[in-house]
Amino acid sequence: MAENTKADAPPSCPTVDALPEKDQKMLLNAFNLAVSLAERVGIPEAEIFQLLEDVIDGRAVDEARAEMERTGEKPVPWEKVKEDLGL
Repeated sequence: MAENTKADAPPSCPTVDALPEKDQKMLLNAFNLAVSLAERVGIPEAEIFQLLEDVIDGRAVDEARAEMERTGEKPVPWEKVKEDLGL
């Protein structure tokens, strides 16, 4: 992977920009570490982002299931979703 993939520049994301500078640096260091480790073991950079997305999706599923338990809601069957969407 090219060296320019490292996040050496200041963050350009409004959410990250709103963090204290110390936390911005820590987040960028963690990202750079992940990229470096992936480079070392030969994982393509795109797979780092896919892994991150998968982790975020998994957390969202866990949160949704916890909310269903709290509220007593039941999941909507896939067939019902398709029917409602006219698929």
